[in-house]
Amino acid sequence: MTAQPTDIATYNFAYLDEQTKRMIRRAILKGIAIPGYQVPFASREMPMPYGWGTGG
Repeated sequence: MTAQPTDIATYNFAYLDEQTKRMIRRAILKGIAIPGYQVPFASREMPMPYGWGTGG
């Protein structure tokens, strides 16, 4: 069983949906955030009208 290039392109890594991948990406960015750079981060579980991060 060999994977075709088109199969690999449509494969969703670790079966994560787009919102979950976005949440993980933002959490990682927040962990390595540059001082003064604010990472906008909000989700359905935590509705916030503004971004939060190292920006204060």
